[in-house]
Amino acid sequence: MAVRNPFLPRRRDEAGLTLMELMIAGVVAAIVLLAVITMYITSMQAWDRAGARLALQRNAALAMDKVLFDVRHGSHVEIGAGSTSMTIYRATVAGDSTLAVYQLVGDELRNQHGVALVDRVTSLVFTSGNGFKVEVEMSLEDDLGTSAQQADDATIYMESAAVCRNQSLY
Repeated sequence: MAVRNPFLPRRRDEAGLTLMELMIAGVVAAIVLLAVITMYITSMQAWDRAGARLALQRNAALAMDKVLFDVRHGSHVEIGAGSTSMTIYRATVAGDSTLAVYQLVGDELRNQHGVALVDRVTSLVFTSGNGFKVEVEMSLEDDLGTSAQQADDATIYMESAAVCRNQSLY
């Protein structure tokens, strides 16, 4: 049996693929499939990290909105020692009543009922020069990927201010 030269055109009676052609096609298909799977896994990891960052930012924004909403409906505030707690008062005919209390407990921002508005808080600072205008600075951090790699961590920093609008008319 004579060996056919692979560079010469095939005759009509030689239909099909050679073993070498099948092996080369299989290796090329495996490389393409491996590249597609790698891209899929990488994109899913990026999707998960982006979703976790979005959730962290959304939770921080909701907590900030709740605090500032109560400040705007109060008549004055008192900032606690360490600037990590704040009491919001509302003036009434009978005198001042407590409208809301916010404080940093561990890594959670909690209200007067002990309900955590947001967790993973790394820093929280309430400031007020006159007891009416309040500035809030808050940082949150989440370890989204591996704990050994800081490049995949998300840090959210928010700052805002509000003014007590419910001034006493009495």
